Amino acid sequence: MQDVEYEKMYGVEERHWWYRTLHELILATLRANIPGNLRLFDAGCGTGRLLQLAKPLGEVVGCDRSPHALARCRSRGVEAFNADLNALTLEPGAYNAITAIDVLYHGWIADEVAVLRRLREALEPGGLLILDDPAYEWLRGHHDRAVMTRRRYTLATRRRLLEQAGFRVERATYRNAILFPTIAAHRLLRRWSGRQGEASDVWMPSAPLNALCLAVGRLENRWLNRANLPFGSSVFAVARRLS
Repeated sequence: MQDVEYEKMYGVEERHWWYRTLHELILATLRANIPGNLRLFDAGCGTGRLLQLAKPLGEVVGCDRSPHALARCRSRGVEAFNADLNALTLEPGAYNAITAIDVLYHGWIADEVAVLRRLREALEPGGLLILDDPAYEWLRGHHDRAVMTRRRYTLATRRRLLEQAGFRVERATYRNAILFPTIAAHRLLRRWSGRQGEASDVWMPSAPLNALCLAVGRLENRWLNRANLPFGSSVFAVARRLS
């Protein structure tokens, strides 16, 4: 991903409704599933906001291949190292949780199943993997070019890839269902108008709009704590290493 996209993400992710609701969902999932001290590895940690939020829960570390992103991790006071997930080797069984948030969809990933298998080996038996990635190929647009999207997912493709890598899928659900019609309309209208541009969708909305979307996202998270959603702009998955 280009440095400008990391910088845009760094500038908004502490306030932007999309990042805040996603991070809150991840933290709730970790608290509900990891008893005791968290040992978290964030694969493709970007600018380190999730690591910063998870740090009070235990030991956290991440990796990214972008020196620009790693510099932002250091500014947030979190540990992260330079690595390419295609060649990453981690200590077997070192972590009880791994996150890969909007990472495996990326054009830099050469073999997703191989990456997932390496992440699985780094989990202790019973350890948890949490993934989030963009949904539906028909939503592909200017944002995907800006952030180098290799693929978009359905629940079926996400389940299949996790199972091929040896995980047991505990849940796979869509996310951002309530706002999905607005998100889809925005993407499709830009495509049909021919005004795609080169910039991503990472921008800070007005304070009232951001507050409204944050409230909607938190309402949806309350539902996701109990049940799955049938559609949405992202695929959220939780899987476990059994042995």
